Order: sequence, then structure tokens, then C-alpha cells
Amino acid sequence: MNAAKKKKVRKPHSIRHSIELFFATLLVIVVAGVNALAFSMGTIIDGFVGAASPQVTAEQRQEITDKAELLAKQVESEGATLLRNENSALPLSADITQVNVFGWASSAWIGGGSGSGTITGVETDLIDALHDYGIATNTALTDMYRQFQDGREYTKTLGSRPEQSARLYEPSISDTRYYSQKLLDDAQSFSDTALVVIGRFAGESNDMPRQQYKRVAQGSDIVVDETRTSLQLSTEEEELLTYVGEHYDHVVVVLNTGNVMAIGQIETIPGVDACLHVGMSGQNAASAIPELLWGEVSPSGRTADTWAYDMATAASWANAGLEGTGSYDNADGLYPIGTSNGNLGEPATFDRVPYVDYAEGIYVGYKWYETADAEGYWNDVANEYGSGYDAVVQYPFGYGLSYTTFDWEVTQPLSGTFDGDDELSATVRVTNTGDVAGKDIVELYYSAPYTAGGIEKSALNLAAFAKTKQLAPGESQEVTLTLEAEDMACYDFSDANRNGFSGYELDEGDYALTLRRDAHTVSSAADATMTITLKENVQYATDSSTGNAVGNKFTGDDAIDGVSIDGDDSGQNIVYMTRADFAGTFPADNVDTRVMDDSLRETNLYDASQNGGDGDVQDVTTGANNGLLVEENGEITELGYQLGEDADDEQWDALLDQLTVSEMKNMFVRAYGNTAPLKSVGKSQGKDADGPAQIGSMTGMGAGTGFPSSSTMAQTWNTELAQEVGRIMGRQALVNGYSGWYAPAVNMHRSPLNGRNYEYYSEDAMLSGQLCGRVVQGAGEAGVYTYVKHFVCNDGEAGIYRDSVYTWMTEQALREVYLNPFRTIVEDYNAVGLMSAYGRIGAVWTGGSEALLTGVLRDEWGFDGAVITDYSDHHEFMNGDQALAAGGSLWMSGLFGGSLQGGSSSTQTADLRRAAKETLYMTLHVRAMNRDYVEATGDTAMERPVFQTRDGFGWRKLLAVVDVIALLLFALPIWGLVRDHKIRKARKVNLVVVSSRAGDAAADGADDSSRATE
Repeated sequence: MNAAKKKKVRKPHSIRHSIELFFATLLVIVVAGVNALAFSMGTIIDGFVGAASPQVTAEQRQEITDKAELLAKQVESEGATLLRNENSALPLSADITQVNVFGWASSAWIGGGSGSGTITGVETDLIDALHDYGIATNTALTDMYRQFQDGREYTKTLGSRPEQSARLYEPSISDTRYYSQKLLDDAQSFSDTALVVIGRFAGESNDMPRQQYKRVAQGSDIVVDETRTSLQLSTEEEELLTYVGEHYDHVVVVLNTGNVMAIGQIETIPGVDACLHVGMSGQNAASAIPELLWGEVSPSGRTADTWAYDMATAASWANAGLEGTGSYDNADGLYPIGTSNGNLGEPATFDRVPYVDYAEGIYVGYKWYETADAEGYWNDVANEYGSGYDAVVQYPFGYGLSYTTFDWEVTQPLSGTFDGDDELSATVRVTNTGDVAGKDIVELYYSAPYTAGGIEKSALNLAAFAKTKQLAPGESQEVTLTLEAEDMACYDFSDANRNGFSGYELDEGDYALTLRRDAHTVSSAADATMTITLKENVQYATDSSTGNAVGNKFTGDDAIDGVSIDGDDSGQNIVYMTRADFAGTFPADNVDTRVMDDSLRETNLYDASQNGGDGDVQDVTTGANNGLLVEENGEITELGYQLGEDADDEQWDALLDQLTVSEMKNMFVRAYGNTAPLKSVGKSQGKDADGPAQIGSMTGMGAGTGFPSSSTMAQTWNTELAQEVGRIMGRQALVNGYSGWYAPAVNMHRSPLNGRNYEYYSEDAMLSGQLCGRVVQGAGEAGVYTYVKHFVCNDGEAGIYRDSVYTWMTEQALREVYLNPFRTIVEDYNAVGLMSAYGRIGAVWTGGSEALLTGVLRDEWGFDGAVITDYSDHHEFMNGDQALAAGGSLWMSGLFGGSLQGGSSSTQTADLRRAAKETLYMTLHVRAMNRDYVEATGDTAMERPVFQTRDGFGWRKLLAVVDVIALLLFALPIWGLVRDHKIRKARKVNLVVVSSRAGDAAADGADDSSRATE
């Protein structure tokens, strides 16, 4: 018998295929969503993973890194400031090779603050630095501190509250659970030298609290001390200092903080010999500290802020920090109430419409303390520290000690009369008269004639400064200090001197110029005080750098934005402090609530209809084919260099005519982390990153060296060093693939409570502008554009309410204090990029203020570059249409981008064209700066590397592959279900056939049976 192979019968799998189809559908939906998101974010994604990369070797990278590390150490070395040195306790003897390092903060060293100015981590802390220097430390102490509390619980201020991020940790010296008698006895046996580290951590979005929140035992509840601020010594720190002062021969306090502190106790606690403020030292620059302590390097830092015994003596105190921020009481339904606040580490919404009053006017920092002293305001003050000024100010602005001494001889003094357009200079010969090498700083201040009731004037203003080179004992150097007469002008916004003029002016009279060791101490050198005379009033109706008209833009009827920034026309009723009556106008208390005027309610948020239509704007040419390119194959063309040299070059129009509306709009609305490509003119995509202290530390992919903070840099008073830092940070940006830098930051140290003081330079506008300007210029010479921030008045975090805070001040204070450093970097230091702020200038968002972005910045200062917004997490307030209409260039609309709501009018297209030109000019200008610098110096190592588009598969192709796979996975179960349907259909047909055949067979059988019966 032949075996027949049985045919396999196919079975349907409808349930399996249906399940597969369900999950495949979900996959397709997810992939479709990813596609939509990816292509809406395409420009931003390209900025991170698709931008061109630099062609550099590993050796070049290492050379740049090595130089950066050396410069970072030099910043720390020159920025660390010796505040106290009784009986020449420092430098420590070479015989001291073992030390006890007390203070919990020694186990949690602070290299940088939190937020955009952070660093990626500390690699060398003080303990490491001491060991590397050959100094042994008491490890039992360090181990105890780490067992007590291993690091800070909250290290991100953008994800915590002030009472969390500013938490203090210190066990009591009397708590034997930690300081056992054996530990203390062993420590004394180990060394007779004690370093005591005091640290304060701060950062973005959180101001420092006026209370202390402390953990004093492992796992204990938080202790709240309402009697001391977070910037004072805690009782535990004070007790620790008392103990070591009693038990150790050498006691040195090391302050690891970016904020000034109130530390009067170090003068009254017996046995505390010295105090060194080291600031925030970056990644590895703490290695400079032992060299300072043991005298290998003499300290040369000077304070960049005033250190008061009691911070409440500052004129800004009542209106700073959380308690200094007011709340409008009839603001329900207005922004930002009910809006999410994503910076607290937990779900939260804003509960108020906040405001801050800069009621102190121009009297910020030493300009307040020195002017108050000149007016006898401190005459009746007496305490354990002294009387008068000495009872109020512990360390003046510009103060710092050295291990050597310097003699000054004024070889070219100033005298006689001067005119309003004169350049004034004095020359000083500085001689090292001590026994060790060191650097000195000569400070020149001016005092202008003041009439009570006239223009507000500080009694003292920094005019110029110079830092010497390293001088050996007996060596001399001449330094020349120069200022323009116009630098002494005050801004009279209200015609206070009643001469019919509002603007910058010099009153006639005698001007005193004094050479000082610090803001309070006049040099004993002959001719250290010089008097020059201006015979008649001088009015500066135009800007001396640009020739453009200058006048009120923010006040009264002249307010371009419609509301006066002093609040005079909106019911703010602010009493601004005046020198004519300090006693009667000192802002002793914060006005914690006030009624919001209707004019403010109406302008709480921007309405695109406020654009005002097309007006006289003509149609804009777009998409022309003129064949012009600014870049080819990663190289700037000659045309690109020409346009980068001159924003008014006549070739700009033909180039801009080539731009399309879509690419201009894309560049404007998707500016987070990048400047978008403009393919019509050859511009490639540029990648930008945050990190004033370390490029790429927060938002980028790849980071440079972590430098000491800007507040530490300011204490160097070394402009040449600042420029070198700008160059090397620019080079580090480039080798990490960045073309732009969201830094540096030049807001003011208006109050010690500001959580971002570490990220800013100083309380003084002149010092801030000069140092920041040099960093900007150095970065530009490397070929990197900077977005100097935050334009303007982000001088505090309003406690936790910085988002849209109404900020009120006089136009004089705005211009002389807060705009002044920005003006310096724009007019003197080639700044071509700025970043606006979160808050309001008066009633209007800074990024949408026409008065600020156009009226002053462009129409007065002649700024041709780009202004980018800060990160816009709430588009209803940080509105792209508003920014564009006001004169903004780029909208950092966030990770997911944004869109313009104002339509496609000719006005909007013209604004987009303007914005695109400003961004193009910014990118091209620094390329021209780099070429000019290399040609002028012959330093070919500074030549910007060529950037080339990465060869590779690319995220778009990868996404396309994923799309194909998803579609195949979606198609397969459908095909299976179709096949199942066919199988079932076939089986039904077969059943019918079989049934039919069976019926036929049955019928045939019946017929046969019938026939048989018949």
C-alpha cells in the first residue's frame, strides 16, 4: 500500500494577530508622536547632536585643558582675599606639616553655586589640596563629619526651596556623640594648628534666607534659628571657633562662600588669628589655597563687596530676598498666580504677583556706606567693634591684606581745571618694600560736588584701578590710572538741579580724586588726594561713543513702554532714599503689599494685537537667488568676514533678501541651545551652552574646565587675567563643539542675600563692567560669541518669585548702577550678544521692553548684535511676539519650541529679517575678531578650528528606520488577520462543499435504497 503524505492544514490565529495589532497600533501611535515631536524640535535636536563638530586633535584638546587648569588656579590664587592676619599668623611655618581641618563644610567643599553657573563637580577640595601639597590632615575629624552628614541633602537650587538648599550642617562641639573626648585629645596631639572651614551654598531661583535652617545631629529634625540669617555664623560655628581659639596655637578661618557674610565674631573670639576668603574654587583650583596659607604665594585679592557687621545696615536690605518682595493684593487671576513653579522640587504654583522696590536708589554697596559716613549717618553708632563707620563696616570694598608691604609715589598727579571731553590720568610708582614677592592694587576714586536737593550723588565712586605684576622685594612698577571726564557724569532724570536738562551731566565745582588702599582708606602718599575743577556745567546730550541722542526712555511721559519705572504714574507711592535726608528716607521696612493700579492690570500680559499692524512697513524681499554665501564647507567666506566687520556694509541687503520666511522664523522661535542654520546664505547650525564658570556644565554635551566663580574672579581685580580666562574658555567652548556661550553674567550684588551673587562679579558697576568686558573680549578673540546676562536687573531671585517680578526704581539708578556694566561691555568690549531676564523693568518684561532693547541698547549704544531671551518656560509671559516686536533677536522658547501668534504681516517679516541680521552679525563678528587677533598677534594656536558636519547615519535616518520597522510591525498582524479571514472563508467554502457532497451522497443513497425497495 502506498503512503500518501498528509497535507498540513493552515489554521487561523485571530486572537494572536489581534493582540499583535493592538500593540503594533500603540507602537505606531508612539512613533508618530515621536516623529511629530522630533520634527518640531528638529532644530534643537540638531543643535545638540547634529551640529558641526570641530576638527581638533587629542593633543590640542589636552593643551587647552592644561592651560585652562593653570589659569583657573591663578584666578583662585589672586582672587582669594586675606581678611584678617593678627600678629602675622600667616603664612604658616614650613615646620607645620600636619593640620586639623575643623568644620563640617570641609567635608562638603563648594566649587561652584547651583543653577546655570554650576560646575559638574569638585575634583580637588581643600583636603585633597593639602594632601597634594604634602600636608597631612586629621582623617578622624573628616570621617566624623562625613558620618554625621555625608554631603548636602539638596544640591540643586532649581529643585528645592531656600530653606532646603541653604541648610546648615554642624554638630555642636559639646555633643560627645561626634566630638568625643578622645577625638578632641587626639586632634590636639596631632597638630597645634587648626583650619576652620565655613561654607555657604547658594544658587539660581533661591535667595538666601533670613533665618538659619540647621541639622545639628544625624537624622535630627531641622532646627530653625530666627535670630540669625543664613549668612551669619551659626551658634554651632561660633562655639567651634571659641573652642579652637582656646585650644590651638594657630587658628585660620577659611570662608568657602560666594556671598559675603557677617562674621564679626572672628574679631572678638580670642585666638582666631586669620581669615582667608577663598570664594568658590571650581573643579581643581583649591590647589592654590595651601600655597597661600604657607606663603609660597602672597595674597593679592581685594574684596569686591562691602562686608558689614550687620547686613540690615544696607540700604537695600528691607527690599531684598523673600521678605523684601511685596505682593499685590488685588491681583487674583493675573499672571503668574496659579502658574506652575517648577523650581521647588515638588508640584507648586505661584501664589502672588510679586514686586521689588529699589528704594535705595543709587546707594548700593560702598556707595551707601561711604556716603552715609560722609553725611555723619553713623556718628551715633557704637558697639564692641568700634564707633561710627568702624562699628558698621568690617571690611570695606577694595580691602585685602598681603604678606608684604608696598609704597606708593604719585609721579604724575592731577590738578587744575578740566573740560567735559578730557581724558584724566594719574601715574603711581608702586614699590615692594617688604620681604616677599607680591602684587598690589592701586584704586582711584572720585567725589563729585553735591548740593542737597540736587542730583543724587554718591560721596565716592571707583574711577579706575590697576594691578601690578609680581614685584620682587625692592622692585618697582609705574601704573597709570585713566578715566574720561564723562565717566564722572550723573544721570539727572528729573532735572533735579533745575537747569532745564534731563540726561547725563557734570555739575560745576571741585572734583576730588583720591588714591586709596580700599574704599575707606586714603593712601598716605603725597598727592594721594587731588582736586580738579570744572568751571561750568557740562551736559551730554549725545552718547560719546555713538553720537546718538540720549534721554529719558523709562520715566513719566517719556516712558516708551507706557509705564514709568519709578511707579510714579501707577500708584506705587515709593519713597526713594535721598542724600538730603538719609534719616528720613532710609528704607527701614518693606512695603509688603499694595493695590495694583488698573494700568498694570491691563498690561499684565502681552497681547499680540498691540503690535499695531503694518503701518508704513513695505513688503520685504525674501527667497531671492543672489548667490551670496557667508560660509562654505565649514569656512567663513570673505563676504562673511566683511559683513562681520561692519554691520552697515551695503552688501547686507542683498544677502538678507535671500532668506526665506520659514528659516527666519525657525531661527527666532527655536533658539534653545543653538542658532539655527540659514541654508539660503550658507550659515551652518551653531551650538550654544550655559556655564559662566564652566562651559557646558548645565545644558551642554561636553564640558570644559570648572573655573572659580565670577565673584572670586572679581576679587582678583586683574583685567588681563579676566581676558585670558575669556580666551581659554572660548577655546574650550570650541573644542567641545560650541559656538556660543550663555555667559558671563554681569548683574549687581545689590544685596548679600542674592542667591546668584557667586555668578555675578561685584556690587560696583565699574569693576563689574571692566572684568566682564575683558572676559567677553577674550571669548570673542577666540571666535566665540557670548550672551551676557541678564539684561537687566536680575539682581536677586525675589526670594522664589523671580518670574515676572515687577521691579521699580528711578531711571538714574537704572542707568548708573544696573545698565552701566552692560553699556561698558557693549561700547568698549565688542559685546555682540545679550540675554534678557525673567523679571520686569517697571511693569514690562525685560525681554519685551522696547525702551530697553531698542530705545537704549540700539538707539543710544548702537548695539548691532543679538538679544536672546532667557529660558521661556511660560510663553504667555515670556512671549515671542512681544520679544520680536520690542527688538529681540532670538526666543529661547524651551525644549519644545514655540510659535508666533501675530500672523504673517509685513511688520513681523521685517522684524524677523532684522532679528536674523542681528544673529548673523553676532556669529560673523566674532569670526572676524578671531581672524584679526591671530593676524595681529601671530598666535596661530588661537585660530578657530574648522567645524565640519558630522558624517554618520544621523538621527533623521535612524528615525526613518524606526518608522519603517513600526509600519512593518503594524502591517504584519494586519496581513495575518487578512490571511486569517481568507482561511476562515476558505474553510466555510470547504464545509459547504463537503456538506453539499454529503447531502448529494445521502440523496444518492436514498435513491438507491428506494430503487432497491421497488
